[in-house]
Amino acid sequence: MSEHVPRDLDKLKGIGPRYRAMLDEIGVASIKELRHRDAADLKEMIEQRYGHAVVGLSEKETQTWIDEAKAFQE
Repeated sequence: MSEHVPRDLDKLKGIGPRYRAMLDEIGVASIKELRHRDAADLKEMIEQRYGHAVVGLSEKETQTWIDEAKAFQE
C-alpha cells in the first residue's frame, strides 16, 4: 500500500496557485517532496516545462521555497 503524500504546498509563503500548479505538474506536490530538491534543478525543470519566460522566477526564489519547506513545522 502506498503512502499518501498531502498536497500542502499552499502552506508555504510565496507559493501561490500558479507556482503550486507548476510544481505539481513537474512532480513536486508536497512540502516533503520539495525539501529534497535542488534550487537550480527545480528552476530548470519548471523552465523546461513552461519555457524560459516564467516571469519572476529565479533560482533564489526556488531556494527560498526549499528553505521554507525544510523549516516548516506541521
